[in-house]
Amino acid sequence: MAGTNVDYSQLPAAIKDNLSEEQWAFARHEIIQDGQRIPESTAYINVRNGCCQDYEIGEIADGPLLATHNLSGGRGRDSSQFFTAPDGAHLDEGPAM
Repeated sequence: MAGTNVDYSQLPAAIKDNLSEEQWAFARHEIIQDGQRIPESTAYINVRNGCCQDYEIGEIADGPLLATHNLSGGRGRDSSQFFTAPDGAHLDEGPAM
């Protein structure tokens, strides 16, 4: 993914409550940019306003979005989601439509 240049200090509380600043350095590379196709059907959180919404694969993103399963929980106690994904699990774009 393209990543985002949003600074950790500017993130909504819903994200900062679940990701440490160190984890944000990894999570920011998982951001779906405005106008990109959604790569998987799941809940996403808008990085600018903290609103969560379910999206379906192939929909067009309406803001910088992070899949909520990339939030660590527990104030950033678990980072395994950034290091355990199998090769090829993170696609650059959604399916061809």
